[in-house]
Amino acid sequence: MKHVEKNLELLSGTIVFWEQQLKKLKKRDTIFNVVDFDYTLFSRDEQLKKEEIFRNNRWDAAPSMYISSEKMTEIIDSYYLHKKMPHEILSKLNPEIDIIITAGIYEFQIWKINTLPELDNFRKIITKNGQQKIPELIRYIIFELKYIPKEIVVYEDRPQYFVEYRDLIENTLWTKLTIMKVEMDGNDGYKSIEEI
Repeated sequence: MKHVEKNLELLSGTIVFWEQQLKKLKKRDTIFNVVDFDYTLFSRDEQLKKEEIFRNNRWDAAPSMYISSEKMTEIIDSYYLHKKMPHEILSKLNPEIDIIITAGIYEFQIWKINTLPELDNFRKIITKNGQQKIPELIRYIIFELKYIPKEIVVYEDRPQYFVEYRDLIENTLWTKLTIMKVEMDGNDGYKSIEEI
């Protein structure tokens, strides 16, 4: 327990509090989908080839980099506005229930997502890093979804934290966690979507 709380930056007693709140929730015979954005719904390959700022600030370094508003506008207009998305995963989702949970600079992530009309009706959660997706998922189920689905299916290109904390999620939420590792083929589709 201490290891989990330290790694997830949780306050003392958080998991106990979650467990108390979960006792109030009913279980439903439904599947709840949780989907990452970058490299899961939308590929950034084109940007990384052309934009040095992203090549030099990938993954964990990205939240600390500075992007001017002019550069952000240029990037959104060039790489997101009026762009098509692959639909293999998107077609499985219900925007009334399922969520997009992604990590990065809040303003940049939400601007990118909101530029794509197919994602307008989805609840979007932005975290500062991939690890923080775990407590945000649990909080969402307790306080917004307000029931326990029989299964949670996560689509992620980098699912290591869901793998690492699978037991925590399943034991805390009394549900099954299915993790689908995604590899995109640009924005033309997917090379693979495999359960791990």
